[in-house]
Amino acid sequence: MLEQGRLGTRQLATLTFMMVIGDMMLIYPSVITSYAKQDAWICALIGIPLGMVIMAMFLKLGNMNPGKNLVQIARKHLGFWPGTVISCFYLFFFLIGTSTHTREVGDFMTSQIFQYTPIRIITLMFVITIGWGAFKGLETMGRTSELLLPIVIVFILVLSFCLLPKVDISNLKPVTDTDTVSIMQGILVSVIYPVGETIPFLMILPYTARQAHRTRDMIAAAGLGNLMLAMLVTISLLVLGAFLTQHSIYASFILSQKISIGGFFERIEAIMATSWLISTYFKAMIYLYAFMVGVAELFKLKQYRVLLLPACMLVFGMANVVAPNLTFIVITIVPYWVDWDTTLGILLPGLLMLVMVFKKRKKSISH
Repeated sequence: MLEQGRLGTRQLATLTFMMVIGDMMLIYPSVITSYAKQDAWICALIGIPLGMVIMAMFLKLGNMNPGKNLVQIARKHLGFWPGTVISCFYLFFFLIGTSTHTREVGDFMTSQIFQYTPIRIITLMFVITIGWGAFKGLETMGRTSELLLPIVIVFILVLSFCLLPKVDISNLKPVTDTDTVSIMQGILVSVIYPVGETIPFLMILPYTARQAHRTRDMIAAAGLGNLMLAMLVTISLLVLGAFLTQHSIYASFILSQKISIGGFFERIEAIMATSWLISTYFKAMIYLYAFMVGVAELFKLKQYRVLLLPACMLVFGMANVVAPNLTFIVITIVPYWVDWDTTLGILLPGLLMLVMVFKKRKKSISH
């Protein structure tokens, strides 16, 4: 076994929540509003049950292949070479995912908080921390996520409630004025960005305890994460309006700057930055972990920790190469990332499910 540790159901659920919220906490409102305008909140709400269906599909795929990770599932059902090609595709996605999350952290910190700090220093510090977390293994990740989860949830709730006095309902008008294609794009974004990107869990499922409520808890955690994001989108639209939400890359950060209660409870954007860093940290760490375990599985290594240094060096290098600046990420990467996520988060797992069902049916007919 590549991983000796075991995750409990509660730890798996908290990691699921962190993955769904992830880097989306800051950028989700602007991304979804750029498609659906003032109807983004409707798309975000529709995305909650659809996201839970996607999570159920991932879990079904994992439960139909107990004890097998994504690389083993692909090789078993598609054959050795086609399965290896699909696995390499996924591993590249995990590597690019880790690098992009690292880059997002660097861009955010250097543009909003540490303006005079070189971005490479921030990315290096972040890579060292996610590398350390991945080195410590699954159990440590799970327990840490349990400890830090309340900070993230409490902050989103505090942000939403403290902004209620600044709400303007007219910002949501005219409702349903957006064309159907934009609404459909908004719904796709609301599903594929938060939940479609939890595909690395198929690398983790074999190393979790098979407890009674595992599937139910993970689906509920995905739904809760998506609900929190829908709250952020709605409050962004109500306070900032569709135009400002769409054109503010870090809409949630700007919202936290607007909180002022009684002249003493204000300037809490540092807490916003902290809670976003926590959730992005877990997302990047799981992506890095999935990449290392996948490569170890692909080459039949005894353990994945020997890959830690080269993997971290790769992530650090690619974080500097993946985008020259923040504008490039927003204009070039974000619009095409939806297709990337749709292929790897819906189409390929769906294809694997179809192959498995077809094989099962063929087997039962031959018997």
